[in-house]
Amino acid sequence: MKNRTNEKTAWIVTGASGHLGNVLVRKLLKQKEQVTGLLLPGEKPPVKGMRTVYGNLCEKESLRPLFSSGEKTVVIHCAGCVSISSYDGLKLWNTNVLGTRNLVELAEEYGAAKFIYVSSVHAIPEREGGAQITEIRNFNEDLVVGDYAKTKAVATRYVLREAASGFPACIVQPSGLLGPYDMGAGQMTRMLRLFLKRLLPAAVEGGYDFADVRDVADGILACCERGEAGESYILSGCYYSIKRVSAWDIRPGAKRRRCGIW
Repeated sequence: MKNRTNEKTAWIVTGASGHLGNVLVRKLLKQKEQVTGLLLPGEKPPVKGMRTVYGNLCEKESLRPLFSSGEKTVVIHCAGCVSISSYDGLKLWNTNVLGTRNLVELAEEYGAAKFIYVSSVHAIPEREGGAQITEIRNFNEDLVVGDYAKTKAVATRYVLREAASGFPACIVQPSGLLGPYDMGAGQMTRMLRLFLKRLLPAAVEGGYDFADVRDVADGILACCERGEAGESYILSGCYYSIKRVSAWDIRPGAKRRRCGIW
């Protein structure tokens, strides 16, 4: 966020050790910004130069050290729980819904200048026949499938409700993330590594929209500067079939491709 005065902006990034979070931290530090990252106890800072706060979204008071009175603060809320298991409903609710509420309440208390909530395209109902989706204004958990999607829809609706009351918040909704610095080796990265190592000789039908995590991070930073309060923005890439992804490496005679820093 560009500053028209000499006032320094304090950046808060939750989920700073996650794939998207640590890419954002790297970009902000490269711009010489002052960054505070939220990590869970026991997690290692992803990069030097970041002020670290250890806490848990479910414990509101553990989040208070993220904030300082009198500072111009921008909050990017990346942290969340991702799961397709039918046994993680309570954990998903506590982290994605109650945790988001805890952070928003503190951001309101300390007068944050901007709050970016990283939601998900899964909070948007799918259209018949796989038709292309677009941004929506009304989020209804009853129209999406799975506890993860439902909790993201509820949390998104809550943030937008606060924005309607004057809270300077907007929403970004990324699709599947691929790219470097996935230190935790998320599901997408693990799948790609298995393909590249030829450990998955078969591919299933279907596919997904993948976006480069660096592009998504740039989109979020642009949203910090130009995003309008109460709006949501899809940050997507291109649709790739699983077969196409697998063909990058498992075609007969194909050379193995290195993942580099992925």
